[in-house]
Amino acid sequence: MRGWPPPSNRRWPMIEALMAHMALYPNAAAPAQALFVIHDDAGVPLVLRVDGAGRLLLARDGDPAQVEAVAGFIVRAADIRQAGDGALAIALALSTGAGDALYVGAGIPAGQDHAGWRVRLAGLAPCPGLPAGTRVTRLAFGPLLAGAPPLLLVGASVHGTPRTWYCNAATPALGVHPLTLPASARGAPAHAVGTYRLPGVWALRHDELRFTSFSGAFGWQVDVAYPNLPCGTSSVLLAAGSMPNVPDVFAAGDVIVVYRGSNPVPQRVAAVAGARLRWSARNEVGEYLAYADEEGAMWLLARAARGPWRDPLPLAPGHAVLALRDDGTIHVAEHNQRGVVLRRLAALGE
Repeated sequence: MRGWPPPSNRRWPMIEALMAHMALYPNAAAPAQALFVIHDDAGVPLVLRVDGAGRLLLARDGDPAQVEAVAGFIVRAADIRQAGDGALAIALALSTGAGDALYVGAGIPAGQDHAGWRVRLAGLAPCPGLPAGTRVTRLAFGPLLAGAPPLLLVGASVHGTPRTWYCNAATPALGVHPLTLPASARGAPAHAVGTYRLPGVWALRHDELRFTSFSGAFGWQVDVAYPNLPCGTSSVLLAAGSMPNVPDVFAAGDVIVVYRGSNPVPQRVAAVAGARLRWSARNEVGEYLAYADEEGAMWLLARAARGPWRDPLPLAPGHAVLALRDDGTIHVAEHNQRGVVLRRLAALGE
């Protein structure tokens, strides 16, 4: 894209990364070499990545220190998510001689030095239940909502056969559970685990978005369909909103809209067609939505609190990951031919 802002001089070794966090769209690619950016308690950005050798590396605002997840193990897949209160949910699939093993943790504080990170990551709890020979291909947390369990989707293959499980990262000792899709989600090319007052499955099929809770005790059930999706909807993003345990839902087709909480009437966000929704965040300063266009370039939509959505701003010519500080500052980690770059955007992307 012409006139692209010059990158900062903070770089890390070159990696490639794709992201499907909270995103729901057909054929979402799993990250081969994952990239994440979060903030510590002081608002300092931390960039975590998995390199080509499967090592988990940490860079604290320009300090490329290495963090070993578990000595002697290789990270096959990872997801790291930061909740609104700053706590982290972390999932790592580690290679073993008999396949991959899953380690998870929730409510993890982000304000730690390098030694603290090594202890925390080495102390992640095992989440049993994956059979021998499992190769984990994707880990994806649902949105971390107030009052909701941190559900993790586990995509894998067992001796070449695709399998899917889910688990609650807050109760790893209970292990993984096979994901049995409800009738409303069978045949859907895109699905995710999450909550709508109860844990369950989100599915996008034939321009219909539907949430169906897992079968639970006492016969309680939630079955919610979202009407009036944009024409040709192929991308959905589940985001934290103002209603506890119910996400805001962004949907993209010929336009981008948002469903606020349990409101079935969509609100127009932007007249943008063909977007792949990647990331959303909000605080007292404003609300933000990042998406990729058909060529893979990323754009940022922003609005001040209680204000209208502004025109899209160019964010990165390729894939990038973002984190929002309390003051509205956005940190953007991206990769290019020269390495991984960390940039800082002022509030509302200005």
